Amino acid sequence: MIYRTVGIFAHIDSGKTTLTERILFEAGKISAVGTIEDGNTESDQLQEEIERGISIRTTFHVVPWTTSFGTFEIQLIDTPGHIDFRNQVTDLLPAMETAMVILEAGTVVQSQARLVIEELRKANIPIVFFINKLDRFAEDYLDTLVSLEEILQIPPVLLFQKGKTGWEYFLENEGVFTKTTKEELLACDEESLLTFWREERESSDLPKRTLQKGTGEGKLYPVYGGSAKTGEGVRELLDLVLWTNPKEIKPISNSPLLVLSRRTDPQIGRYAIVCPTISLPTERVMEILLSAEATKGVNKIETTIHREGKAKLSLSFLSAETLEEVVALTKGKLGIMRAKEGFQMEPGNPVVYIGGGSHGVSPNHPTSELSPFSVVLEPEISSEKDFWLCRLEELVWEDPSYHLELKADTGQMVLFGRGELHLEIGIRRISEKTEKKLSFSSINIAKLELFKKMSHKVALEHRAFEDQKSSGALIAVLEDTADFSKQIAFEVSLPEEVKHSIETSFMEACLHGFYGEEVCGLRLRVLSYEMPPGDLQTTLTLLKVAILAGVKECFPSNTYLVGPLTEIEVTVDANHLGVVLSDLSRRNAKVVSTYEAVAGKSHLKANASAENLLGFSGALRNMTKGIGISWERTAFTSEFYAVLKE
Repeated sequence: MIYRTVGIFAHIDSGKTTLTERILFEAGKISAVGTIEDGNTESDQLQEEIERGISIRTTFHVVPWTTSFGTFEIQLIDTPGHIDFRNQVTDLLPAMETAMVILEAGTVVQSQARLVIEELRKANIPIVFFINKLDRFAEDYLDTLVSLEEILQIPPVLLFQKGKTGWEYFLENEGVFTKTTKEELLACDEESLLTFWREERESSDLPKRTLQKGTGEGKLYPVYGGSAKTGEGVRELLDLVLWTNPKEIKPISNSPLLVLSRRTDPQIGRYAIVCPTISLPTERVMEILLSAEATKGVNKIETTIHREGKAKLSLSFLSAETLEEVVALTKGKLGIMRAKEGFQMEPGNPVVYIGGGSHGVSPNHPTSELSPFSVVLEPEISSEKDFWLCRLEELVWEDPSYHLELKADTGQMVLFGRGELHLEIGIRRISEKTEKKLSFSSINIAKLELFKKMSHKVALEHRAFEDQKSSGALIAVLEDTADFSKQIAFEVSLPEEVKHSIETSFMEACLHGFYGEEVCGLRLRVLSYEMPPGDLQTTLTLLKVAILAGVKECFPSNTYLVGPLTEIEVTVDANHLGVVLSDLSRRNAKVVSTYEAVAGKSHLKANASAENLLGFSGALRNMTKGIGISWERTAFTSEFYAVLKE
């Protein structure tokens, strides 16, 4: 048996889940094909997924598949398409052997597909493309190919064509394809191409061998097409994916297990989907994880207890009907690992032993790394706070792109997420199947005050006690930086106590600017300081006052308010375009482009501040009676932001 981990990736609504459903049906895993409209697919089983018609979390399926060149067990991974769940895509890449990227006929390669292609190529994962929905747009895929070539910077190789009785596919019927197609395949290997020209044999297997090798090496990008809905081309697609050479999963020195995703089950509790990077007995797994190299800095008494107690990891194969423990790992064969005290299981990373009674939950990220979107949560009955904390912790366990923070001063719970949809779904998920009530604020969006591009010289001094005491004269320059950082530089030698006082006072002054937000993007460059005689502590206290007052005086005219910027793509029926454009205008959005897609569809790109676009996805559904599709990406960096006030 050959195991192959294959991921399905695409822009939203391109047909990933439909394709997964069709593959499961063709492989005999299900007796009937479910549909997103009916809410009965194998992949989308969460209530939120069924109601919204989108994939929210990654799903894993084990599919047996027999070809003329071997018997395989495909570990099929259906990934979410919405940008808010992109971390679930990137977490899988270390264990991905081959990728299927689904493109939609009748349109250019769309934004999320573009991002995925970039990520896959960066990770050196072989890609096979499938142009979907050819049952509706049979001849309309030229724009897709042109767009794909622009992204790849090399021509993809079209390996399907219209025949007399339907679509023909290269791997199953190479003879009907022209010499030109075979030469396109061989173009990635000059030696093979020259050999092919010399031999001039119709029976040459060089094109097939080059297809196999070139795709695996990332030199070749084959394209098939068909329809996930009708099943046309799906069996042929699987054969092509399995024919191409996979990326090799490389062993990791301090851990034989990669974490792909985390879940919670009512019966077995917390667990992770893991990928073994080496074949070995499970009893050796614990020995490796508890090795000196892997436990650097961890309490040696703890590791000794684990060793002497012969602690075991609870591991099962993903394909097993029961959760009985396996005695040996097989490289690349996915498994289920129950959460175990002392072991960290972070998606996208190896399982590591960290000791200290950890249950695999990573610590809260510092506020500076959190998403700009957050909501404040409060139980309606204070005694139920522990219940809600438990639910929130389960949400964070399954999707670490959520972050939970407890406000020390008020005791409120703050949930950070990747976007409006991400937070909305998170709240709905923790609130389902309970009669307990939870109150939550509207979505809060981070804001900063950015220092304007300038250089401003200041002389800072504060006097007290009827001018008998002075902070001393500090001469400095306030200037902008190239990013959101706050910096301080000394061009004069000063005692450490004075430097520390200046640094802390400057950082404190930046906490609240003219608009009440943190001020970023500025540097205090200290040119000189004349320290007065007398008590040092009094001097430092007065110096702090001088800096706080002097720096704050510069903010009213020299900062402007900024926030996250959201890019959107919208696909709507052409007769709805006017009302959508009107709504975007009301939100002060900048329309970047509009163009006509196929079958009366219009596609537009725009951007606006995230604050102005809150609620847009819901409004779009109302404006288009549920048939408008939007993609959103929000970022807040020194290169990517919206100006709110100036």
